Amino acid sequence: LVSKVLEVLYLTDAIDEAVVTNMQKFGELELVDVSKEGLELEGEEQDKGKEEALAKEFDVVVQYLKKTLGDRVEKVTVSNRLTDSPCALVTSKFGWSANMERIMRTQALGDPRSMDYMKGRKILEINPESDIIMGIKNLLADNQEDQVRDLAELLYETALITSGFQVESPKDYAFKVFTLMKFALSGGQDIGEERAEASSPSQPPAVEAEVMPVDPNDPWGTGNRN
Repeated sequence: LVSKVLEVLYLTDAIDEAVVTNMQKFGELELVDVSKEGLELEGEEQDKGKEEALAKEFDVVVQYLKKTLGDRVEKVTVSNRLTDSPCALVTSKFGWSANMERIMRTQALGDPRSMDYMKGRKILEINPESDIIMGIKNLLADNQEDQVRDLAELLYETALITSGFQVESPKDYAFKVFTLMKFALSGGQDIGEERAEASSPSQPPAVEAEVMPVDPNDPWGTGNRN
């Protein structure tokens, strides 16, 4: 949005989003929540053919990410708004945004049932121009799904943070980041195999028995026993 020179309002106070959602318009200008799906930008009609071509090209990535993430996302789509980030999580049109969900979580007297009902369904948008998404596409073409599965999990949890949501298990997320750092420092060595070897019980090396010669002058030797 910044690259298209569009004006963006940052709703930083808790009351802001509730007020703007009910206003809907400011004068002749329609207020649009860019953190939700269905964002339409000026000039998109000219790029419709390009978007359809990109959606077809990255369909294998979209299908794999949806299969891997399962019910955690409603769907995966190719984004028309991202320029730098590899992906982002947006919410469905109806329901709370990430910011409103964060605010409602802090309410001491909140109703958990309304949380489940009002939470917007998450939609993962991927950036087809990102080197990371291109790398995932190439890995899938090489049938390296095990490696892509780990990247998909890390990509999703990172998008949770950058999009304003909360990671379910910060400890697990930190472990994945540390594993990726170790992988980079090891020069590409398979961390999964290394971790499996480290966790398996080690067996001590076999020691060959040493046979000592019999001393005929030894009174306790086997040759002097009656």
